[in-house]
Amino acid sequence: MDDPAAFGQLIQFRAPANLSKAIDTAASQRCQSKSDYIRQALIDRLQADGASAMAEQQYCLVRDGELISTSFKPAKEPDGGEWLPIENEDNQPFDPALHWRLKPLPLRLDGDRVVRVYPVVPKSMEHA
Repeated sequence: MDDPAAFGQLIQFRAPANLSKAIDTAASQRCQSKSDYIRQALIDRLQADGASAMAEQQYCLVRDGELISTSFKPAKEPDGGEWLPIENEDNQPFDPALHWRLKPLPLRLDGDRVVRVYPVVPKSMEHA
């Protein structure tokens, strides 16, 4: 999830010196990298405030029932296949006040759709 090629925008900000350690601790408790933790925290906060943090639609190239690649800008493929929109789902109802979203599970083909599932866990749950 932290592949720099997957994220086109670098955002930097100033913060107190102890914030980095706190983020590292919180991220490791949720089995996430610091970058994943920060991204998800920002998305959760934006959604709680009613803002849309969703990026462009992401697509997955499916050829003969196999997931080949992903892209935000699908193009005609000389080897065939079909670009399907990736549908994001939580594995259970999500409330940003009560839950954390963890790193998504691998993409899966579900009939004629490609699904990315985010595990949802209660905020009180400890991850070691």
